[in-house]
Amino acid sequence: MAFEQEITVYRFQAGYAEMLLDGLDADKAFSLICDGGVSPAWIIGHLGFVSNNVASRFGGESKIDLEAWGKLFSGGSTPTADASDYPSWDELLGVYRQGHEVFIATISGIGEDVLSAENPNERMRQGLPTVEDFLSFVATGHVAMHLGQLSTWRRVQGQPPLF
Repeated sequence: MAFEQEITVYRFQAGYAEMLLDGLDADKAFSLICDGGVSPAWIIGHLGFVSNNVASRFGGESKIDLEAWGKLFSGGSTPTADASDYPSWDELLGVYRQGHEVFIATISGIGEDVLSAENPNERMRQGLPTVEDFLSFVATGHVAMHLGQLSTWRRVQGQPPLF
């Protein structure tokens, strides 16, 4: 199976995310960490969008409207603290969790011919030249970056560290 180590890390990070999300009040989930910052709602929506979007680009079946979710959660979107701008917290969590399965199923089945191809993401191509490099980053570093944001948000809210 392709990406065994990355999938192990991805699943570990999903468990860590659940720890970070445990007890998070849905009413606070839309509050930004600071002006110009992100909220747990945006982080979870972004990760759910990315897992579905990337999977769809490599043969997986997205379960969301990628265009609508992309407007809210793609890189470069502007997070807001207005919950009415977003799907409900429960829907965000559902898409985030569902995205894991479609992403894992997709990257597990990608052939070597695709993995060795040039990264289609032009912005990231210089540092991540192949599809394999790009998908490895999406499964590991990208998630870790955003979980760091979520962890920081929790700490700003007065929550204790988890590790």
